[in-house]
Amino acid sequence: MNISLENVTLVYQRKTPFEFKALNNITTQFEQGKFYGVIGHTGSGKSTLVQMLNGLILPTEGEVNVGDHVLTRKAKYKIIHDVKKRVGIVFQFPEHQLFDETVLKDVSFGPMNMGKSKEQAEAISKKYLELLNVDESLFDQSPFDLSGGQMRKIALAGILSMEPDVLILDEPTAGLDPLSHIKTMELFKSLHETLGITVILVTHDMNDVFNYTDEVKVLSKGHLVAEGNTHELLQDEALLKEYQLEVPNVVRLVHDLRKKGYTLDEMPQNIQSFIRMYKGVFDV
Repeated sequence: MNISLENVTLVYQRKTPFEFKALNNITTQFEQGKFYGVIGHTGSGKSTLVQMLNGLILPTEGEVNVGDHVLTRKAKYKIIHDVKKRVGIVFQFPEHQLFDETVLKDVSFGPMNMGKSKEQAEAISKKYLELLNVDESLFDQSPFDLSGGQMRKIALAGILSMEPDVLILDEPTAGLDPLSHIKTMELFKSLHETLGITVILVTHDMNDVFNYTDEVKVLSKGHLVAEGNTHELLQDEALLKEYQLEVPNVVRLVHDLRKKGYTLDEMPQNIQSFIRMYKGVFDV
């Protein structure tokens, strides 16, 4: 399922002295099966953009095409409801989305709300809990008695149990320690590869964007200012500086070494692959 935005503008407090354009005439698309990064400085419109893809926010002008569904300012409830089934969002602190008395009930809520029987919903929920390596012994426990990392897995299973075509991750590693951060991103990578779904990552972490995504979209003050292949675009230090974005660590390292005279033809995805690729050059 592809998603496209056509001349999308979002205006808050329209026709008042406080009128503010959060998004300004954006036209772009997200193709089925790719891993996207959406980046930009604070206040650029990243989260606003992705919330529009799932119908949480409707455009003031223009339209958002989600498969066969069209979201406009006057979109009907049924269309919005159908879009929410197909586009799932994992928010910054997904554990805040938990609410039910047991893990299995919490994860089953989504598919039951979509018309599945209790038995069908539980079967689907168990499938995704197992995919996320949640032990069966936890299914009847309260999600609020689990560790922070486990709670995030339960919340993610709740989104996956609705079997969306698109998974949006809005700052999904916020507040995690470095090891949990890596494990979480590797989990999203595995889900993308295993399920074949489109993943859209909103983050300030340029290393994650460079390491995991296929394509990237750059926003600034509500405008889409650049988009394209992640590895090509994020090697453009001038562009990143212009929009106050960090250069990925491995890009900075390779560029600095090239300036010192080292011949490094390929750009690795991360520091670990840099070490493997150029171990002989530096004899490390």
